[in-house]
Amino acid sequence: MKFHYRARTKEGRIQSGMIEAFSKKGALDVLEKYGFYVTSLKEAGRATFFQQKIFTKKPSIKDIVIFTRQLSVMLKSAIPPVEALRTQVIQAENSDFREAILKIAEMVETGSSLSQAFSSHPKIFNTFYVSCVKSGEASGKVADSLDYLAQHLESEYELQAKIKGAMLYPIMVITVALGVTLLIIFFIIPRLIDVLEDMAEELPFATRAMISFSYFIREGGWILILIFFVGLIFLFQYFRRSKEGKDFWDKASLKMPLFGDFYKKIYLTRFAENLSVLIAAGLPITQALKITADVIDNSFYKKIIEKTEEKVARGETISSVLSRYPEQIPSFLTQMVSTGEETGRLENTLMDVVNFYKGDIDRFIDNLTKILEPTLMLFLGGLVGILVISIFIPLFQIGLGGAGAI
Repeated sequence: MKFHYRARTKEGRIQSGMIEAFSKKGALDVLEKYGFYVTSLKEAGRATFFQQKIFTKKPSIKDIVIFTRQLSVMLKSAIPPVEALRTQVIQAENSDFREAILKIAEMVETGSSLSQAFSSHPKIFNTFYVSCVKSGEASGKVADSLDYLAQHLESEYELQAKIKGAMLYPIMVITVALGVTLLIIFFIIPRLIDVLEDMAEELPFATRAMISFSYFIREGGWILILIFFVGLIFLFQYFRRSKEGKDFWDKASLKMPLFGDFYKKIYLTRFAENLSVLIAAGLPITQALKITADVIDNSFYKKIIEKTEEKVARGETISSVLSRYPEQIPSFLTQMVSTGEETGRLENTLMDVVNFYKGDIDRFIDNLTKILEPTLMLFLGGLVGILVISIFIPLFQIGLGGAGAI
């Protein structure tokens, strides 16, 4: 049975969510055991489609980073796993994540290992995460494995944050440009149309085009434009999610001018970092390669890593296989892997590669921002210039005594 609950933590924060138990008393006992003071507990009815699909909020990478880091610190301090998980239940802000941690704690308390409990929530904890924890359990170093995971997730989070930050400025400029255009179309042009159409001579082409476009937008044309762009986005997403479309996009994105090399470095960074973390956690090379292939979100590189795993399983070295793909795998990476294999410090040399490529990625994002600023300002200035020429030049002509006065 499932129950909706509302409760307070020891710190006084109000928490709400859903819990599964055999009875209302059982649900109450579990919540009190995890440090909640229950104020409301009601049996949940069957969830609607919208509740299941729309209002489910997946925990962010930041939520998982905080959870992993805190769990690692608590386990290193010799706090039992169940007690550490109970603390995380109380601290989690995301209600769906809180319910997942609650179920994980229950599973661990009834005898399941941490890796088994994490694997029951594959949408939150992927194969990479579970494998690291499982390796830590086998070596008796779960806290260290979680520490590796936390560092890796923090690195991924920082990279995503930098990319999103670089995209923020263009989005703001485009939004301002769209706002200015709509302001002119809906408020300025309608008030000037009568004045402009009373001019003795024929209006300039740009002015007539702007007036026609204004009529089109105000008479419902904006709906058609919105439908067109939404449909375009939908078709693009549908194409990308199909196997053929994804294969085409993954290969084409690596050959894009300016951005192709950037995408390559992102995938190579993820490959090197994932492999390094898994090896440091104690996984065999072949298993580490298999898991890395599963978590790389590019079908082209995924195939290369899968082939590498097959060849390594037959006795070849990673560097010898990677050297067969000089266009996708730079000689720098191949040489670093070869050095790591020879010295027995592969995980360390892979992290050196990660640090090198991250420096390149940071510089690219910084330079891209610097290039985008003047480009977007020119775009915004050009748009405003077109609007001024289309609307205000005829008005200046009227003010100077007619179209031929200038």
